Amino acid sequence: MADDVPKLEPEGRSRRESARIVAALILVALLVAFVIDNTREVKVGFVVGDHKTRLIYVLVVTFLVGIIVDRLWQRARRRH
Repeated sequence: MADDVPKLEPEGRSRRESARIVAALILVALLVAFVIDNTREVKVGFVVGDHKTRLIYVLVVTFLVGIIVDRLWQRARRRH
């Protein structure tokens, strides 16, 4: 009967749950380090002019635009 119970860590978590928590903490730490490392201001050139902004904002906006373009591309491919 005791063999049916999954083995738990001392805190009551399974090894898989503990591994997920550790992986999530590592990813959060990497994200924080990435943001801190990319806070300097950069000059961004547009067709109609230039603008100074923080590099992290440029990276986030570029990432979001990439997601939107990918979704539109996938939707267009499914229709054909």
